[in-house]
Amino acid sequence: MKRVKPPGSPLTALHATITQLAPGGDGVTIAEIAGERRAVFVRGVATGDRVHLEVDLSRRPARGRVVELLEPGADRVASACAWVDRCGGCDWMQVSLDAQRHAHVAHVRAALPEAWRGVEIATHVASPALGYRVRARLHVRASGGRAIVGMNASSTRDPVEVDTCVVLSPEIEAARRSLSPLLEGAHGRGDAQIAMGLAKDGTARPVLELEWSGALAAACYARLERAVTAGEWAGARVVGGEASRPAVIGDPTPWMTGADGAPLRLAAGGFGQASEATNAVLARRVADLASAMIPADAATTPPHRVVELYAGAGNLTVMLARARVDLTAVESSREACDAARANVTARGLAAKVVEADAATYAWSPATRLLVLDPPRTGARAVAEAIARAPVRNVIYVSCDAQTLGRDLAPLADLYSPIAVETFEMFPNTSHVETIVALERRRGGAKGPRT
Repeated sequence: MKRVKPPGSPLTALHATITQLAPGGDGVTIAEIAGERRAVFVRGVATGDRVHLEVDLSRRPARGRVVELLEPGADRVASACAWVDRCGGCDWMQVSLDAQRHAHVAHVRAALPEAWRGVEIATHVASPALGYRVRARLHVRASGGRAIVGMNASSTRDPVEVDTCVVLSPEIEAARRSLSPLLEGAHGRGDAQIAMGLAKDGTARPVLELEWSGALAAACYARLERAVTAGEWAGARVVGGEASRPAVIGDPTPWMTGADGAPLRLAAGGFGQASEATNAVLARRVADLASAMIPADAATTPPHRVVELYAGAGNLTVMLARARVDLTAVESSREACDAARANVTARGLAAKVVEADAATYAWSPATRLLVLDPPRTGARAVAEAIARAPVRNVIYVSCDAQTLGRDLAPLADLYSPIAVETFEMFPNTSHVETIVALERRRGGAKGPRT
């Protein structure tokens, strides 16, 4: 740490060493400025980097910009992406995979209730770390007859064009490259989701979900029609533009390979994990943990009740339903519910799929296991409900350590963790997937449900 004099302006120069990586992806250094210890957050660094910074002290925490890398730290690697300084998609492209894994574990540990922070955290590494994303969410801006398609530029809402995205699978990358010409002549901006679907001949082809604000020229629809007819895309659905209802071209249904190796139908524009390989490891692990929580005499007793909240299209459902349980899967999206029912039926499994809000769903007092996989915003209302009406076991799947920690806090006195595991679902980013499996403590308080 180098002391600096009180700045005469909001910007000041600083030589510093990055000491840790924050959950949001920035590196952190501590500097003493005007007699005050200040945390400075810096993008695009690795632990151990010695850097010359330009620091904006008007913000809290202060924000630093790297002027010069004086000496790389041991955790720094050469970025596989030439656009990492502009694109905001992969914030840890310059950090070694081992360092990413250790930082993710540290972030999850720090987020856990204090009494649980000594628990062992198992890790599951990513394979592969590049070319793994089987779906992409892109941002589009169109004017003057030209459409710019890309990830958001760092710290902005503007898409940045790149020649190659190294984390997308070859099929999704090819579809990304072809999208801009298809949207020539459009005006406005929107979000595009690309996943893999099935063409009429049964071959895997990309599908597009486009939410648009502005005007889409008739030529754009005509190009999409031709691309689907030619078999370049399986289908597209356009929401917005000048149409009052979604325009559907071909079959825009996305598919992925489920954890059981069979095709898994998703809802058009709906959620699906980024990496099929890592998702398979995670979903199988959820099923294994759930099976271990079911009594050994389950084959000779009535099926135990299991409730899955935020079930989506059945990614975990089709694995949980393989045990002899009375399974109810709860999901608020009607399209996702339809997909979940189709996925369960196609496998000859049994599960009740309920269209309802997971945050307010009232599970039976006889429920033995509650499985939840909420969005990044977490499941605070569900956690509070569990605290009022505890079930025997809980498996919480999370993609955000901070909301996970917030939701687990009210359960710390009622439950003990029997497994905490991280999954490198998003390599080269600060994001990580986590499973926390809980068992109710003997004699734990059980209050009435209100």
